[in-house]
Amino acid sequence: MYDRFPFLSSLLISALLIVPIQAQDEKKEGLPLPKAAEKNEERINAKDLPLLEATELMSIEAKWLGQVLQRAHYSKVSLKKLDRRGFLETYLGRLDSQRMYFLEKDFNRFIEKFTPTIVTYVEEGNLHPAFEIYSAYRTNSLARMDWVLDRLKEDFSFDGKESFAPDREEAAWPKTKQETDKLWVLRLKYELLGEILPLISADQETENGEKASLTTPEKLKEHLEEARTRLVRRYERWRKNIVNFEAADVQELYLTTLTQMFDPHSTFLNIDAVEEFNVSMKNSFVGIGAVLNDIDGYCTINKLIAGGPAEESKQLEPGDVIMKVAQGDEEFVDVVDTKLKTIVKLIKGPKATIVRLMIKPVKNPAERKIVALKRDEIKLTANLASASVHEVPDGESTTTVGVIELPAFYGDTRREKPAKATDDVAELIEKLKKLGVDGLVLDLRRNGGGFLSEAINLTGLFISRGPVVQVRGTDGRIIKRFDYNRKIAWDGPLVLLCSRYSASASEIVAGALQHHGRALIVGDKETHGKGTVQSMIEMNSPYLRSLKGKKRCAAKITIQKYYLPSGKSTQNIGVTADIKMNSINEFLPIGESDLPHALESDSIPAVLSRMGPEDFVIREETTAFLDRLSQKRQKELPEFDHLEKNIAWYKGKREQKEFSLNLKEREEQKHKDDEFSDKMKEAMKKLAESAYSSTEIKLDVVTELERRSKDVRTEEEGAEEEEEKAPTQIDIRLRESLRIMADWLRYRENASGAVSEEPAPVKES
Repeated sequence: MYDRFPFLSSLLISALLIVPIQAQDEKKEGLPLPKAAEKNEERINAKDLPLLEATELMSIEAKWLGQVLQRAHYSKVSLKKLDRRGFLETYLGRLDSQRMYFLEKDFNRFIEKFTPTIVTYVEEGNLHPAFEIYSAYRTNSLARMDWVLDRLKEDFSFDGKESFAPDREEAAWPKTKQETDKLWVLRLKYELLGEILPLISADQETENGEKASLTTPEKLKEHLEEARTRLVRRYERWRKNIVNFEAADVQELYLTTLTQMFDPHSTFLNIDAVEEFNVSMKNSFVGIGAVLNDIDGYCTINKLIAGGPAEESKQLEPGDVIMKVAQGDEEFVDVVDTKLKTIVKLIKGPKATIVRLMIKPVKNPAERKIVALKRDEIKLTANLASASVHEVPDGESTTTVGVIELPAFYGDTRREKPAKATDDVAELIEKLKKLGVDGLVLDLRRNGGGFLSEAINLTGLFISRGPVVQVRGTDGRIIKRFDYNRKIAWDGPLVLLCSRYSASASEIVAGALQHHGRALIVGDKETHGKGTVQSMIEMNSPYLRSLKGKKRCAAKITIQKYYLPSGKSTQNIGVTADIKMNSINEFLPIGESDLPHALESDSIPAVLSRMGPEDFVIREETTAFLDRLSQKRQKELPEFDHLEKNIAWYKGKREQKEFSLNLKEREEQKHKDDEFSDKMKEAMKKLAESAYSSTEIKLDVVTELERRSKDVRTEEEGAEEEEEKAPTQIDIRLRESLRIMADWLRYRENASGAVSEEPAPVKES
């Protein structure tokens, strides 16, 4: 069982770590055209493509999913009560989110045809509606891509009074092709301006950094051609993506739409998605250790992962192109113009097996070389916990504060000694204690959840014993989950830095520690608000006895709701911060309550807390005092004025729905935006000059992998090169949390448990 927040989990990994980097618009030097372009092949039309249909296995999977949703989902809702029209509208909207491919009559036709019988289709595992609707979408979208590519050859004017609203999710469906054509002309103008304006800005930059006068007609023509070229490549890529869309992709999109009619976190996962999810949770995979991306049809190495076979071979480097792949001694398979996902399937395989790659080296594109690699387990250290020590100035002295950043509550329940979030945090705490830190900040701002068990165990690092979370299942039974381990890793002052992106398991930890008075919650006004627990259920059907031992699909189903020890739910509400800081996140639709079909919030009876006498507990007057000092700083310090200006600017931009398509107007607005941006960058640069001194602390496993990687680079290059130091950055919210901790430590020292007068807040020299 796990508690995972998929909305924030965008890690797509298989045998390799795959980062979906958008292909470059600029042509890569030395890279020939893909095969299709070399042959100048005609565009493939929908009628030339094979008809996508559901396989027998897909139908079995669909029927199984319908049964699992009714049997296991927390809401216990029958498919008979499914919002039929809403389901179809959502599926159509996921295919055509901006309502620019389907006409109103297409939409109405599908709604009228399938609404009465859609539940029967689902119960029988019949995916016909999914594929019929997708077939129409594919036909329309390919025809529209061809229209776009032809229209981009024609002239565009940018001197009128037209405007365009790019967000059309709530707009009406166009009624006619002529209406759609007009919409697309406006969209193309909007996108062309989006490419032209940065080119003009770069043109107008003078040697002293000031802006020159508006661009000349000759330059404008040149920039328009460059923008047109970029859009052509963009739409050709999109067209290729549509052509390469497979039956399994249609099935996954349709069935995930079905599951998310029950709640936003229930999901259907095909075999590939199951593997990707497992990798993201355990932070390791078996492969060659390379980050790949697709550039104009070529599988290109973007990065080598430290300590992986690809790096240790000393034969590969970023920019190399993988032309062919072979398993062991088998024949090579050409992978030019092949989907990245398909290439990954060719490269992945069991640990210690051989994969051969035919490479076009970035340094010598005319050469072809074969590299044989033995697959091995790759640890994704970038997603592990990390720490740092900060020296917070206070007049003539400094306060030493440790910070641990935890990106997820990761783990692997299927291994004897997996990497676990709790173990890693405990290791970092010990390292920080040896360095003499006085206070600890746990940064959960980007932590979208993870294993429920890890949330419970990690809470136990800070309390001697007591309730952590209550869980209620579909049968109404309430299970109380306690920390029974009396060992405490950190018994001093603790701040949890949270945001609206802190979700699920993060909220369990924050809510439990706040309930016990063990930690101060600092950051956004409230956390995300996900109070549900999902379970990964693998397909197990009497129809599938022949698949015994083979990989199979799964469903991630919401089976429980969790509650804090107080009995309160975080669902839709989140955990409220003790000390709040204003944030752009307040204006973004990123909370649980913003998601469609989110379950309702409720409450259950509280569970008696049994804290030990040795437990550190924050008093209410301490929290109130620290809040007063922080709010005073937030009103007075320049960095918060900078933050407020950014929030106001962003809010204004977000509220803008229509955008002018007049070049002069947009150029003038871009000039103002650039001035504001430059001013904000300069302010941040100035603030960074007063950044606190800090030292990075790493896990042993990370240090070892980096040492191995460094040794490889040193051997290869013949001498160790000093790495270029990144410019100092300032994190305003983290910095304030450090000040709050310093205030707290001084408060304890001065007050000795009894408040006679408020000590002065932290001062910076």
